[in-house]
Amino acid sequence: MSREPTFEDAFNPTPEEMTAWAYAPEAQLPVSQDWEIIATCPAFGSLFLTLTADRKCPHRRFFLGCLYLLAGDAVRTRFQTMPEASLNGLTDEAMATGEAWVSTWAARTRALLRAPESFDYEAWCDPRGLASTPT
Repeated sequence: MSREPTFEDAFNPTPEEMTAWAYAPEAQLPVSQDWEIIATCPAFGSLFLTLTADRKCPHRRFFLGCLYLLAGDAVRTRFQTMPEASLNGLTDEAMATGEAWVSTWAARTRALLRAPESFDYEAWCDPRGLASTPT
């Protein structure tokens, strides 16, 4: 019998806690509402890429949604939440994986960076938006 991963503070998860949760197939969201917003922190960008790119990660769709939210929120706030250079670096990292979901995210993010006026909140920040069509 496997144990549900625990969080010392679900509102401030550590990378280790996020990773443990990511690979626990039966794990529920630690916060019932808006945990993707709580968990999406620019410092976790590379971790989100790694977890999304791993086809064996049971919660990879959740982390894909976090990537879209991260990029969308950066553009929406005119890069107050994440510097544009950091987001560009993350798209480079994503393209280097060769994994379809993260490569598609990177291509869409680059297109958004070229035309920030095209930002649409539902597309980028809602899990039923672009994250629901990973390729």
